[in-house]
Amino acid sequence: MRTVVLENFGKTLDGLIRKVRHLPEIDKNAIDAILLELQRSLLMADVKVEICFQVTENIRKRAMDQEINKKIDRREFIIKILHDELINLLGGKDAPKRIKTGKQTIILLIGIQGSGKTTTVGKLANFYSKNGFKVGAICTDTDRPGAYEQMAQTMDSIGVKYYGNPKESSSIKLARKGIKLFSKPGKDKTDLIIIDTAGRHKNESGLMAEMQKLEKIIKPNETILVIDGTLGQQAYSQAKAFSESTHVGSIIITKLDGSAKGGGALSAAAATNAPIKFIGVGERVDDLDKFHPTSFVGTLMGIPDLQGLMKKMDEVGIEPDKDQEKRMRRGKMTLNDMYLQLKSIGKMGGLKKLLGFFGKANIPKELKDVAEDNLDRIEVIMNSMTPYERDNPAQIKRSRIDRIAKGSGTTYSDVKALLKQWSQLNKTMREFLKPKRPGKRDRMNSKGKRGIPDFSSFKDLT
Repeated sequence: MRTVVLENFGKTLDGLIRKVRHLPEIDKNAIDAILLELQRSLLMADVKVEICFQVTENIRKRAMDQEINKKIDRREFIIKILHDELINLLGGKDAPKRIKTGKQTIILLIGIQGSGKTTTVGKLANFYSKNGFKVGAICTDTDRPGAYEQMAQTMDSIGVKYYGNPKESSSIKLARKGIKLFSKPGKDKTDLIIIDTAGRHKNESGLMAEMQKLEKIIKPNETILVIDGTLGQQAYSQAKAFSESTHVGSIIITKLDGSAKGGGALSAAAATNAPIKFIGVGERVDDLDKFHPTSFVGTLMGIPDLQGLMKKMDEVGIEPDKDQEKRMRRGKMTLNDMYLQLKSIGKMGGLKKLLGFFGKANIPKELKDVAEDNLDRIEVIMNSMTPYERDNPAQIKRSRIDRIAKGSGTTYSDVKALLKQWSQLNKTMREFLKPKRPGKRDRMNSKGKRGIPDFSSFKDLT
């Protein structure tokens, strides 16, 4: 899982790591300055003040450990400590797998109104059905007009069975009937039942009590708290209230794609002592990522997740082309290569997600306009080019652009924009794929990754 959120924090963290690596020595004053900057960036990301201080204090104590002086490079050790503490902030480990083939599982989704529970039910149903589970969804939200209709529309679009009744006022009756329907032997029996509930607020005692009663009666295998990623520091108190009222087993953070201050919601894991299981990164039914604290922090810190990249490529059926890879490493990508890459990028969730696998938390500014969703127009323009032009786009100058634009029924600006996108993507892919020689301050680590500490070498020292 890689995704691009907390853009400002990612930029600050990247700059902070560069500063650490360029410090002539690590002493108390240097560590204080580093931690002050980290505190500011965490606060700007809406992480709760008390948690900010706790994280930085933990780093301070470990960073000043004199025992590691002669054993390892203190700069890389400081970065390793930062890496570990950020992972701990996000729950420390992956959420456990509670859904097993051959045994019916019931999941109850809870959260405040507007957190995106119903949308998340659809995303979860889509995720698990794609992974071979037979899913059924139940709408028990009797408060919000249109809740059942929204679920019905989503489930019909992904081919998942659902149950609800807008005329029924009892959420408990709806849950019981739905569970009975999806538990009967026969075609309607499911492996997984996902139950949507009405939005509750921590101060709505009546609704919170109803939720407690619902959980007690249906006895779900897991209760998942859905938190709005744009909620900021309020997420902590909301999460704490829900965890005190119910048995929160894991958390799903929604709307992280549109939040520059998602730290408040992410740090809600500290309020519940429950791990984050998924994050929502868009409006589409496929925009749900499994959450892995280590790879998420790795993205923010610029650590590539090549294993995750290979796994994602395998999932979507992308076979790497050796010749194409060689051209991209040398910065010789053709327009045909670009077209195929954009098709692949679309399958993998978009350019931002792809860059995340390379440890890029922030999409390069010059690539924000790359038109991966406009493949039809690209193909039309390319069809008006000669084979030589498609293989050598750098040679396409004014007269050729005029001819290509006329032949494709597009404008001079359209063709020029395509060539600019090719140039930008070619440069970025070459940067990611081509091994680079280390400079004086840019040393290779023991695994040959430029600028990436080999954290495995510290495992016996921490």
